[in-house]
Amino acid sequence: MENTSPGSPLPPPAHLMQLTMGYMLAQAVTVAAKLKLADQLSDGPKSAEEIAAATDSHAPSVYRLLRALVSAGLFVEHDDHRFSNNVVSDFLRSDHPESLRDITEMMGNFEHWSAHGNMYHSIKTGGIAFDHTFGMSVFPFFAANPESAKIFDAGMTSFSSSVAKALVEAYDFSSYKTIADIGGGHGLLLDSILEKASDSKGILFDQRQVVEGAHVRHNVEIVGGDFFASIPVVADLYVMKFIIHDWNDEQSVTILSNLAKSAQPGSKLLLLETVIEENNEPSMSKVMDLNMLVITGGRERTATEYSRLLEASGFKLTNVLPTKSPLQIVEAVRV
Repeated sequence: MENTSPGSPLPPPAHLMQLTMGYMLAQAVTVAAKLKLADQLSDGPKSAEEIAAATDSHAPSVYRLLRALVSAGLFVEHDDHRFSNNVVSDFLRSDHPESLRDITEMMGNFEHWSAHGNMYHSIKTGGIAFDHTFGMSVFPFFAANPESAKIFDAGMTSFSSSVAKALVEAYDFSSYKTIADIGGGHGLLLDSILEKASDSKGILFDQRQVVEGAHVRHNVEIVGGDFFASIPVVADLYVMKFIIHDWNDEQSVTILSNLAKSAQPGSKLLLLETVIEENNEPSMSKVMDLNMLVITGGRERTATEYSRLLEASGFKLTNVLPTKSPLQIVEAVRV
């Protein structure tokens, strides 16, 4: 029997303890994001005392937090006990063009944190731990809690900024006259697409209270609505980023079928999702699948599962394209 664990150089007991204590490290990263520690270090090394003074925090505890994060590969500690950013923590800077600060804060905010603490409920019952924890589903919760909704919306925009470049590089959008982003939030991804496809018109569709906060620079029509009711948008190309994974199969077919009612035959659809690999390699998509189980009742899917969903909704899967990001492009055509 081997002395190390599959996929890890650690002895099995150490690997197990590392996994067991992972939630502590996740919360440490979230605290660093909330305190904007990477921003504090953007102009050079600082001591824990300097950082604590700037963030109104407890200096010895700030030191312990940073020391732990350095041990995990986040930040650098110098011989004089001052700290600086490294290539990883740079992505926690608010001013980084591909900043992940907001989504890091979102993933560790109290609503996600509390729901994942009740994962046992989801595994035992198949129910949604978020609903069990808060007495309502996630999107009504955000509607009733504007501060949490603000953090969530910022997190989704943050994630878009981190993957938009990779998605635009992986697909040629230039041949489409009208490109619609369905559930496109504040429009960051659509704006990035139109930066390259400058002759195209854009349509941004999302809930009315969401698109009210849209920031778009290009030729974009903004449409508010509910994709469970209808999607009154006609385009040559439709894009959905991290939408279908939020919902179970029945709900997903409803959304896609509503889109099919407006889409013309031959029009294209791109689902931007983490497609589950059908192997046993380390996989972000399989961990994200647990997040969907706990938070929304949705799921990540294999390419085969996406093909079935699409065929049930009036589309046909044509390709699955990799990108230089955690997302793949699931391409389909309206039949």
